[in-house]
Amino acid sequence: MKKIALFGGSFDPVHTDHINIIKSCKTNLNFDEVWVIPAYVNPFKTLSTSSVTQRLEMLKLATMDLNFVKIETYEISKQTSSFTHDTVKYYKSKYPDLEFSFIMGSDQLDNFEKWDHFSELIQEIDFKVFLRSKEFNQEIVEKYNLETFEFENNYLSSTKIRNLEDLNLQIKSVNDYVNNNLMYLYERLESRMDEKRYFHCLNVGQMAMELARLNNIDLNKAQIAGTLHDIAKRWTEEELKECLLKNDPSLLKEPVPVWHSYAGAFHLKNDWLMNDAEIINSVYNHTVGSKDMTTLDIIVFCADKISLERTYPGVEKLRALVKSDLLLGFKELLKNQYEVAINKNTKNSIGMKLIESYDYWIKG
Repeated sequence: MKKIALFGGSFDPVHTDHINIIKSCKTNLNFDEVWVIPAYVNPFKTLSTSSVTQRLEMLKLATMDLNFVKIETYEISKQTSSFTHDTVKYYKSKYPDLEFSFIMGSDQLDNFEKWDHFSELIQEIDFKVFLRSKEFNQEIVEKYNLETFEFENNYLSSTKIRNLEDLNLQIKSVNDYVNNNLMYLYERLESRMDEKRYFHCLNVGQMAMELARLNNIDLNKAQIAGTLHDIAKRWTEEELKECLLKNDPSLLKEPVPVWHSYAGAFHLKNDWLMNDAEIINSVYNHTVGSKDMTTLDIIVFCADKISLERTYPGVEKLRALVKSDLLLGFKELLKNQYEVAINKNTKNSIGMKLIESYDYWIKG
């Protein structure tokens, strides 16, 4: 009889340890197939921070080289809170000639007896428990005579991944997908900045997309760079200084108010593991520009200054100018920024990068 492992969960996102459990089911437990069953809504979680489509796409990326894996959409298709008891009954009824076991992580043992129809469920199917951490509920294991298994464990969790922890251990294709779709922004951005700044970032992303559409530039890249341009804006001065010391100490000569653009670029490259140099450079250049500005750089620079919530005098005319002639609008914004900086400070204290940008783009 064919042996099938049912592996359910939120997979928000799927990560390396999920895949290592799946591989262990095949190589160590001798299952013929593993059926991965993403939940529509986990009964023990009140919020799923990604869409069903996104979670399915990430699962496809993560399992594309594993021909013994099937992604099952039974629970998702119900579009309601899912219970393991219903899922097990469905599969056992539909496939009576198959032998099923259910895969669970040891982190679920504490709530195990709270699962819906638990007394029936424990009789319905054999459970295989993978040890996700060094400490687990041994009492439950012994009480129900559960089998436990070790696997190649990185001690990851979806929560950690959403919060930028241990990304070096994450599946690269899944991490790229998350970055390219601006997923988990609440965890990654909003928690580090006030609401006003957060919505400014969203607005800049939208404005960057509009300008990209007008100038035949990749809309997705523009939205990502625009949305993430101020990612380090609310870091403390000490955090910014530490980042620049680590990555490029020469930037400490620039005024403190522009440090966030450089720190943000390094943060995306080193902590988000973003590998798109165009996006990273646009974040790097968004505050005072540089001599070497791509069209995407110019778009993000302008979008930051004319985003929807901006209400300073003359902004509507500048928006119209930028939308009708991107380069002309950019030059006008750069000129205004330079003049304001000179009036507010002195030429000796506005930083060399703004002077270089002004000299190249305005003075020619």
